[in-house]
Amino acid sequence: MLERRLAELWRDLQGKKPHLPHFLSEIRLDGIRGFNNLRVVFDYPVSVIAGGNTTGKSTVLFAASCAYKVPKAGVRDYVPSTLFPDYRPKFGEREDVRQEVTIEFNYLTLDGPLSMRWRRGKGWNRSFLGRKNASQPERQLYLRTLSNLSNPSEVRSVLNMSRLKSQPEETPLTAAQIEFAHQMLPFRYSEVVDLSDGKKNLLFASQEGGAAYSELHMAAGERAILRLSQEITQLNGALVLIDEVEAGLHPWVQQLLMLHLQQLALRNDLQIIVTSHSPVVLDSVPLNGKIFLDRDDSSGEVVVRPAYRDLIQNALYGRSNEMLKLLCEDEIAEGILKGVFDYLLPQESIQWEAVHIGRDTGASEFPLHAQALRKFGQIQDTIFILDGDQRGSEIENKIQEAAGRAVNVSILFLPGRESPESWIWNMLKNIHPDVVGKHLGIERRGLSTVMQQLDAIYDAASESPSEIAKNKFRSLSEELRRDTTELCRIIARLEADNSDSDIQPLVNDLRGILRQWRG
Repeated sequence: MLERRLAELWRDLQGKKPHLPHFLSEIRLDGIRGFNNLRVVFDYPVSVIAGGNTTGKSTVLFAASCAYKVPKAGVRDYVPSTLFPDYRPKFGEREDVRQEVTIEFNYLTLDGPLSMRWRRGKGWNRSFLGRKNASQPERQLYLRTLSNLSNPSEVRSVLNMSRLKSQPEETPLTAAQIEFAHQMLPFRYSEVVDLSDGKKNLLFASQEGGAAYSELHMAAGERAILRLSQEITQLNGALVLIDEVEAGLHPWVQQLLMLHLQQLALRNDLQIIVTSHSPVVLDSVPLNGKIFLDRDDSSGEVVVRPAYRDLIQNALYGRSNEMLKLLCEDEIAEGILKGVFDYLLPQESIQWEAVHIGRDTGASEFPLHAQALRKFGQIQDTIFILDGDQRGSEIENKIQEAAGRAVNVSILFLPGRESPESWIWNMLKNIHPDVVGKHLGIERRGLSTVMQQLDAIYDAASESPSEIAKNKFRSLSEELRRDTTELCRIIARLEADNSDSDIQPLVNDLRGILRQWRG
């Protein structure tokens, strides 16, 4: 089960962190691209930096690439002057305003904590904050954006390889590199070769089914996965930085990629930092692996927000993509649940956008839904709500079996042991006179008369008790000129506020689930 494997990885990676030979624990940025003394803390070996456009995700990533001296890299490859250049032409009046910039790093090493600072005045220089005879820590580093091979000049330069007067050098990918790709792609390769002329390189793949093609004919997702497979699976102890890690990938593959990146981090002592707009990527790391950047509305400065689920998703996407999902049978059950949440959500300071209620599916179909949700890794955040008359039936066990025994599925019941319509009916019979006029727009005596008339009409009906209850409740809703869902919502809201009501077990269970989900 994917959720279980992720949870195990989170525990193992957190336990390994103190034993890593290198760990970049903090970056402080000041004076660059709207950053004013911004501190970004890394607490988990695989971090996801999220946020809206222009919040500086890539800026933090590029700053991280300046933290180490990289073996065999050029002197200008991973330095601020290269990664944060200014436009200052010899001619013309338009140019970037140069201001003082500070990029400060804190490191955890086996020898203890270290610090280093890049500062730009007239030029860039390094300091080691009072440490004598200090030098910049050395570490392997990988920096990549997963964009398509679409730049015309880049495509033309790669195509020139086909016009070489000599055969390009061929380097087969190792079995480990190819296996990394196999775990995420729907086909298998018999061989993948790197073709190089010394300056440019091109991947050429052969599938077990017989197809053979260069990466110019690969889909963006396949190319991204193969490039990552080639470039990072052999790294050890490195800092891996990937911008827009989800680019070109289906949500299911995004989750698989994050799973295998964390497995690779555990096996090869890697620290991985990615940026993303994807809620699927965010879901794939624990709370302390999520870093959410936002621009303050009043000051315009970039700030780090707390990594609460609903706060991140609402701010980043305008709605909660990591919603708490509930699945119930019909509009009657939906109305009861909405009434309970009308009572609970304000108390828990959670917005309605964070909750999604699905319906129009019979209880007999719930196991099929559980199976699909398990496949796509959504089972843990889905609550199955069964009608009260399903208590003691086999459906609860069937849902659990479809979800997998390793997953503790949340299955709750609506109040009572009868159909939801019968429960609402009984609540209306005992409703307080003051409540009737205020919330239903009818006198208590008038409501009683209508209900007695409907009881008399349906007493002789030949349908099943549940069908009679549905038809009788629908007729009552029409008499009251209320939508059935709206009427259920009103009654459930009132009963949720009644400590003596038999809806309280459902209220308490949902309150606990909301608190666990939000944290």
